[in-house]
Amino acid sequence: MNIKIREQAGTDAVRKFDYQMAVALDYLLSEIDGDVIILIETLEDFAVLHNFGSEFEKIDVYQVKTKDRGLYSKTSLYSDNVLGKIILTDFYFDAKANSLNIVCNTPLKGNSTEALDCFRFIETLTEGEVKKLKSNVVEYLDNQPDFSGDVEAYWGKLIYIKSSLPFSNKEDRYIESLVGKTNSTITQYLGDENHTINPYIVFNTLKLLIDKQRRNRINSSEISVEEAIERKGISTDQVKEVIDKVAETSHLTKKEIFQHAAAIFTPQEYLGIKQEYATFLSYRANLTDQAFLEAKDIIGEEYQKLTVSPEFDNLDEVVRQVSYNCMAKISHYSLPVIQILTIVVVYS
Repeated sequence: MNIKIREQAGTDAVRKFDYQMAVALDYLLSEIDGDVIILIETLEDFAVLHNFGSEFEKIDVYQVKTKDRGLYSKTSLYSDNVLGKIILTDFYFDAKANSLNIVCNTPLKGNSTEALDCFRFIETLTEGEVKKLKSNVVEYLDNQPDFSGDVEAYWGKLIYIKSSLPFSNKEDRYIESLVGKTNSTITQYLGDENHTINPYIVFNTLKLLIDKQRRNRINSSEISVEEAIERKGISTDQVKEVIDKVAETSHLTKKEIFQHAAAIFTPQEYLGIKQEYATFLSYRANLTDQAFLEAKDIIGEEYQKLTVSPEFDNLDEVVRQVSYNCMAKISHYSLPVIQILTIVVVYS
């Protein structure tokens, strides 16, 4: 099964973790108990692949829209050719999508839709509204030389969804919601409401994974779904692996700290860390040491900043850079102590 690549305007190494990717991650976290893969920026903004490769396979395609003020309107659907574009995506995909979903941070404006969080266009809109939308879609598709399908075959798949994620031009609002969702997912997966995992660690790792996959461009006009998944996909199994990894390191022992240090830093730096470990313990032992608490906060803030950078592919690279960046900010500690503290902050 192949995907014809329609466009990749969204694939850009310098883009932030935006609302589209937040919604994609929200869906992935919601499916932690299932066999699910999120395929980003290949079939529209993202697609959700359930039980891929099995007899129970199902694929849902999502286009994400945002509205700063007021409600998303049918006029926007017309002017942006939203429904026509997502139908064209499914046409290129041999009409294999189970559903074609328009996700927005607001309900759809109109008496019949404003009170609904989810609805099928064909079942909810008035006969006149359906007729007008169909006319808009047909006009758009008539201008697409590749399209040769019957609009009626796609119309019943169209669904509107009001996202539960709050939206603003600042990431803070939806990131805060996603961190809470991440914590719920960790609890659900581990079956432990009293787990000690910092959800920010899991969330930021998933952000790094999304950034990495997002930067993988597909330069051919067509690609197999399997290859697309490898280059642009993230699975619930990977989410579970991240949680398992963090669970293993949530209470770092001396041995574990040294294992991380050996993998992250140079041999010479590693020797310095071993020599300064006792000094680190003396700082950590004083729970009222304000300098120590401030140093942890500085490292935490630097870590949060670097996880949005597209240049890092894994946490070890982030940890290394955080420790170097904090040298000037935590002048009262040696580099080995800062390196140890960075490992502890990030991995515990």
